[in-house]
Formats: sequence, C-alpha cells, structure tokens
Amino acid sequence: MSGFQRRSLLDSSHRFGRVVQVIGGCALLACGLGIALDFITANVAVEYFTVHHPQLVETANPWLLALLWGVAAAWWAGALGGILVSFVNESRTQPLSPRTILQWAEVGCVTMWCIMVLVLIGVYFAAEMVPLNSRRGTFESDRRLMAVAMAHQYEYLLAIISALVIAFRIWRAK
Repeated sequence: MSGFQRRSLLDSSHRFGRVVQVIGGCALLACGLGIALDFITANVAVEYFTVHHPQLVETANPWLLALLWGVAAAWWAGALGGILVSFVNESRTQPLSPRTILQWAEVGCVTMWCIMVLVLIGVYFAAEMVPLNSRRGTFESDRRLMAVAMAHQYEYLLAIISALVIAFRIWRAK
C-alpha cells in the first residue's frame, strides 16, 4: 500500500468513527430526554400511555412506561438529528469533534426538557380558564391528558429546531 492509500483508509476510519459517535450520542441523548420527560408525564396522566398508545407491555406502572416509551419514541429522532449534524460536520474541511457536537446536543436536550415541562405546566393551568359550569365530570383527567399530549407534541418540534440550530452552529464554526 502506498502512503496515500494508508492515509485515505485512516481518514475514512476516523470519519466513520466521528459519524458513529455523533449519531449514537444523539440517539442516546434523545433517549435520556424522552425518559426524563416521560418520568413526569407518565405520572401526570398514565392513560396517555395506557389508552392512547399501542401497548408495549401489560402494565400501568408509570415508571416502567416512562422507561419503555422514553426510548421507543425518542431514539429514532435522535438518530435522524445525528445523521443531519454528521452530514453537515463531515462536509467541513476541518470537522468538529464529536465531543463538541454532543455538548451542544446536551444543552439542546436540557433546554428542550425545560420548555416541555413549562408547556405541561402552562397547559394544565390554562385549563383553569374553562368556566366551572362548563366542565365535564372528567375535567381533571382531561386537562392532565391535554397537558401531557401538548408537551409531547412540542418534543418533536423542538427536536427538529435543535438539530437545525446545531447544524447551523457546525456550519458557522471557525
């Protein structure tokens, strides 16, 4: 093998390693975010997982459901985000380290979690505006369910925004 061929193989293995680290790291961070959110939401409205989702296991235990759904509903979004930011990173002449990218993703996950918890709380308390004489007998359950559903809807929207922000930061990094 010539020196050029060896260098090319080393570059390819380094590139592959960076890509795997970023995609895997983003998927793991997404799972952590999903579990952290579901620990709260499954305890606020377990029926969101037991009635309004396919049954993964026969349980109504909110902690187990949070673990299962936190991973099942989030890993793929993290992996897709990781693919996007890896593509942008590898298109640079000097790719950033996976550590830098994953630190930005960690900040994104913490920010997303805070926003989703605020959405959960905001929707829950906004339901208080429904006049007492207009409330159904299931009002408390309904408002909990609506708050949880809205927090989860924001999860995917915020994941897209976070991946785009990180991709832009990579593209603009010096």
